[in-house]
Amino acid sequence: MFYVSSSSENLRLGKEYWGKGIATNALREFLKHVTIRPLYARAAKDNAGSLKVLKKFKDKVFVTLTGAFGEQSY
Repeated sequence: MFYVSSSSENLRLGKEYWGKGIATNALREFLKHVTIRPLYARAAKDNAGSLKVLKKFKDKVFVTLTGAFGEQSY
């Protein structure tokens, strides 16, 4: 799952929808309509799917990784 925030927007997909490009397309459309920058996103460090989606938009989204040892940003 991943979380994208301009004020407090989020997207969570059920496992049966993973790997179908839905999150990537949703974030792409979101970024077309929400032009606030910088835009911040947060994902768990061990959530490979969310990180893969967010890395596709790294020039538009500032990412914070969360996990057991606190937060890191890139």
